[in-house]
Amino acid sequence: MEDPGSSHGKKFALLLAGTAAVALAAAYYSRRRSSKRSGNNQQALKLQKLLEKYRKSLDVSAETLCAVRDEMVTQMNTTLSGSRQSSLMMLPSMVDELPNGFESGDFFALDMGGTNFRTVYVKLADTHGDMDDLQMDEFPLGEDMHHLPGDKLFDFMAEKLVKFAERIGKKSESGQLPVVGFCFSFPLKQKSVNHGTLIKWNKGFTNSESVGEDPTDMLEAALARQGMKSRVMSLVNDTVATLAACRYQDQDTMIGVILGTGSNGAYVERAEHVHNAAKKLPKGANMIVNCEWGNLTTDVMPRIDEDKAIDAESVNPDNQHFEKMTAGLYMGEIARRIIQRLAEEGALFGRRVPAGLRTKNSLSTPQMSKIDHDTSTDLLITADILQKACGLAVDQITFHSTEVVQEICHLVGWRAGRLKAAAIAAVMRQLDREDGTRTVVGVDGGVFEHYGYYRDAIKAGLVDIMGKKAAEAVEFRHVNDGSSLGAAYLAAAKIRAESLQNGDHSESESDLGKENRGMQEGPSTHNKSGDKAKKGRQADAE
Repeated sequence: MEDPGSSHGKKFALLLAGTAAVALAAAYYSRRRSSKRSGNNQQALKLQKLLEKYRKSLDVSAETLCAVRDEMVTQMNTTLSGSRQSSLMMLPSMVDELPNGFESGDFFALDMGGTNFRTVYVKLADTHGDMDDLQMDEFPLGEDMHHLPGDKLFDFMAEKLVKFAERIGKKSESGQLPVVGFCFSFPLKQKSVNHGTLIKWNKGFTNSESVGEDPTDMLEAALARQGMKSRVMSLVNDTVATLAACRYQDQDTMIGVILGTGSNGAYVERAEHVHNAAKKLPKGANMIVNCEWGNLTTDVMPRIDEDKAIDAESVNPDNQHFEKMTAGLYMGEIARRIIQRLAEEGALFGRRVPAGLRTKNSLSTPQMSKIDHDTSTDLLITADILQKACGLAVDQITFHSTEVVQEICHLVGWRAGRLKAAAIAAVMRQLDREDGTRTVVGVDGGVFEHYGYYRDAIKAGLVDIMGKKAAEAVEFRHVNDGSSLGAAYLAAAKIRAESLQNGDHSESESDLGKENRGMQEGPSTHNKSGDKAKKGRQADAE
C-alpha cells in the first residue's frame, strides 16, 4: 500500500480525487442530458428558427464558390493590368530568384507575424538541399506590442536578434552579422527584393506612423542602435516566404498560402501579366505576386450579420473582408457571437446569459476547433470550454446545448475552409492549371496545421469548384516554419545569384540551369532532396 505521506502517495491521492471529480461531473452531466430544456415552447421554436437560418446562411453552395472564384480572377487581372486598383492589391514581390537547393552558408532570419516573432539561424550545407544547423527562438506578441511606436517595435526585434546571436555563439567580434532575411508579414509595396514601403498594418496592429516607411531601413537602423551591422538581403511577407520554402523542397510549388492568425496567398505569375511592378520585367521571366487576398471585397461573398459587426468594430473597418470571414483571428469570435444570439433570443442555456458569453473574443479559434473535433462522451470537452471560456454554469449546460454549439462551430469553420478553396481555385485558373497538372501548394499556419475539418473543407470545396481530377492534382504541403525559413532561403538565393553575376561559376551550370528553369518557364522537376533539418522540422505532406 502506498504511504499517503510520501510524494508518490500524495500524487496517487490527488489522482483519485481528480478521477472522482470527473466521474461525479460525468454522472451529473448524464442526468442533465436527459432533462428538458428550460424555457417555453415559443423559445424552443425561436431557437430552431435561428438554427435553420444559420445552417442556410453558413452553407456556401458550389455555385457561390464558383462566383467568388470568378470575381477574384477578375479583380486579380484588374490590378495586375496597372490601369485600375481592385480590392486585391496583387503586390509584385520583386522576387525573381527562388531557392533551388544549391545555396550554402550561414544566414539569419527574422519573422514578424501577427501572433509571434521569431529569430532564426540556419546553416545551409554545401551538398544539394541539405541543412547543417537550424536554431530558432520564438517570442509571443502581446496586445501591447500591437500598438507600440514603430521605432520601439523595431528596437524590440533588433534586441532579440542580437541576444539570439550571442546565445548561439554567432555574434562576431566586429559586430558583423551574417546575411539577414526579413519576413515582415504585412502589405508592402516592393521596390526590390530587399526594400519596400509599408502600405498598411493588419492583424490588429495600429502603428500608423510607420506606414510609408521602409522596414529594411527601420531594421538596419534599430540594429545599428544595438551596435550591430547587418546586410538585409530579402524583405518578404510570410506568404511569399512560405512559397519559397516549399519550392526549396519541391520545384512543382506554384502557390504559397498562410492559414493562421491571418490569411493570404501568393503565386508564381508570368511576367507578361504583371504591369504594376516597380520595374519592367524581362520577357519570359516570372514574378511571385502577393495577392493580399484577405482584403477581397465582393457582393457575391455570403457575409452574415456577425461578419459585418466584427468588421465595423475592428481596428480597420471596411477592410480585410475575406480574412475576417476565414482567418484564425476571427472565426472563434464569429462563432461566439452566433452562440450569444442563440442564448439571448432562443434561450439556448436557459434564462441567464453569463457576461463571459457576451465578452468579445472570449471564445478563441483553437477552442472552436477543439469543440468542432470533440468526440468525448456527452461532449464533455465542449461543456468544459463553455464553462472556462464563456462563464457558463454547469446547471446551464445540457447535452442539447453542447450539440448546438458544436454544430455552430463546425458551420463557421466549414464555411471558412470552402471560401479558402474558392481563392485557391482562382489562383489555379489564373495559372491555367485546371487540367490535372500536378501543382504543389505550400501552406504554413496553425489553422491549417491543427484544424482538420478546415483542411477537409478546402479539399471538398476544390472538388466542387474544379472537379475531382483537377482537385486531386492540387497537393497541399504543410511547411513547418515556412515563413521563417523561406526568408533565409531567399536571402541565400540572392547571394547565390550575386556570386554568379560576379563570375563565381563553381556550381554546376547544367544543374543550375535545370533547377532555375522552374522560375523562368514554370515547374518541371521535383526536388526530392527536401529540407533535411536536423531538428525534425521536415514538412509534412497534407
